[in-house]
This record gives sequence, C-alpha cells and structure tokens, in this order.
Amino acid sequence: MRLLSTLALLSAALPVSALGCGTTPGAVMRLVSTLLAALPAATALAPIERRTLFKGAAAASTISAAPALAKGSVGGPSVKLCDGTQFPVVSFGLQVYDDEAAYKYTTLALECGYRNFFASVLAGNQKGFGKAVRNSGIPRDELYICGSVLSNRARGEEAAFQSTKRGCDANFRDLGIGKLDMIMLDYPGPDAESIQGQWRGLENMRKDGGVTSLAVSNFSPQQLDVVLKSPGRCTVNQLPLGVGYKTKQNAELLRENKKRSVLVQAWSPLRVLSSGALSACAAVGKQYGKTPQQIALKWILAKGATYTCQTTSKKHFQEDIDVFDFELSAKDLAFLDGENLVL
Repeated sequence: MRLLSTLALLSAALPVSALGCGTTPGAVMRLVSTLLAALPAATALAPIERRTLFKGAAAASTISAAPALAKGSVGGPSVKLCDGTQFPVVSFGLQVYDDEAAYKYTTLALECGYRNFFASVLAGNQKGFGKAVRNSGIPRDELYICGSVLSNRARGEEAAFQSTKRGCDANFRDLGIGKLDMIMLDYPGPDAESIQGQWRGLENMRKDGGVTSLAVSNFSPQQLDVVLKSPGRCTVNQLPLGVGYKTKQNAELLRENKKRSVLVQAWSPLRVLSSGALSACAAVGKQYGKTPQQIALKWILAKGATYTCQTTSKKHFQEDIDVFDFELSAKDLAFLDGENLVL
C-alpha cells in the first residue's frame, strides 16, 4: 500500500517533464498496476499501519496502551486561524484505499472522537468518506471537513484557474456534504503566475459560498508570498514535520509560516520518524506514561503546529488524540530538538 501511495502521488503530482522523457502519468499508473498484480493479495489490499514500521525500535518501551478519551475531550482543542475561524488541532487524513475502506475508517475515527478530517483528492476515496459522514448522525456543524484540489500541472494563470475551479466542483460532487470548512491546494503550480491562478480558483469557491477557509500544502515561504498578495487569507500550510526530520529546515519553515500568520499542519508525522527519533520518543515517553508516537505528536503541538494522522486501528486512533493531559518539559523538548536523532 505504501508503494501504491507513493507512486500514485508521483503520477498525480509531478509535472510530466519530471517523469522522464517520453513517460506519461498513464504509463506510471500502468506500472503501478503491474507491480500490484505481482504482489500477494493481502499486500495489495491492506493499508499500512504505521506503527508496524517501528515495531523493533519501540520494543524496549514498556508503556501501556493509551486510555480511552476522557469525557468532554471529543475532537480535542481548537486554535484560531488568521481568518478568525476555529480549527481542531487533531485531524484524521485518509490514505489511498477504496471507498469501502474509507467509509470503514472514517466511521471508526468518528466513533473515537475525531471531528476534523482531511479528505484529499489524492486518496481517491472522497465518495466513501462523504457517505460515512452523511450516515454518522453527527450534526454537520460539529465536524470540520477539508477537501483538496490538485491543479499543479496547469501552467499559466487562466489554465491554473480553470483546473482549480474544476477541482473545487469535483469536491462538491464527490463529497456530497455541501459547504466545506476548508479547501486546500495539494501542491503549488510551476511558477508564480500559475499559483496566482490556482489561488484565484479557491477564492472563487469561497466567493460562491462553497467553502469558508483556504489553505495550501507543500508551499515554500516564497510560494506563500504569492498567495498572500491576494485578498483571501491563507490559513494553513500542510508540510512534512516530525521529531528529528530535517531539523534545521523545518525549524526555519515553522518560523517563516508563523511570521506570515499561517498555521503549519504536519502530514503523516509518524511516517517521517527515524529509528533514532522513535527511540528518543520512547525514552521520553516512559516519564509520562505515553507511547513514543504520542510523544512525537505532542512535540508537534509544542512547536505551535497541528497534525493530521493516519491509522486503521481503534487503539491507535485513540492514542493519537489522547495527548492533551500532559506537557513536555523544556528539557525534554530540547532533547527531542537535537540533530542527533536522524540516525
């Protein structure tokens, strides 16, 4: 599944020129199909459970399973975005699996107390997610739902605008839940003019009443400056972030986004952990009775960022949202900030 996620994302997000001379996105996806056909059925169908990646490194930890969510903690706390809206700091982000699986895991996340959801178009299962939301019985105003648009291949302002507009329309059609709380550009266009067109497409969606807040993903500070020149406020920038991951680079990105009043949301924060970072989190976690993963997620919150997590396990859903009953000490934060955790 990890192979599928990676290759599908590359096919969808990379410019055609980056795929190699004479190579088309369709050819890449045909390669994906060929590779999956050669895999055992269980490998091709089962979404990756991120804790299995670190089973060996975490084996020394004697931390018990996280308790169920405390009464009144459903959804976790929220932060105020630069446009004045409230944003729950913990989100469940769907992975690449079919609509049936999306329905199942969204329903499980709702049962575990999640109220913020990132339904990326790259996951290819917005219909299954939308069905789970509609069937949940939870009032729509108690949920925070973010869709996404992939229009980074369009070159030029007008082409990027039209591509983004079509993507916004597709979110309405496939999610089937009406107005969204947030819409996110999954990747920036190839140049400033194209990014301006992408952003105009999002602003058009908001003007038409289809969404409240606008956001981006994988934008550099310079690319953020392009959209910040427009009237619409960019509220969130989704970036890879985690303990020990590109320590200096991410510290700078956090500072630059904060200077621009843009909140950083870490995507897949547990997948970027090295064995050294995970071991460090396990050592710190013993002091608090928390798992290594909970420490890694708490570190993100302590940095003034938020996170979207992915799992398929009820236990891990509960763990990932049960991080609000303790605070990391200054000493522990400094230890987790160390550059020696990359090994």
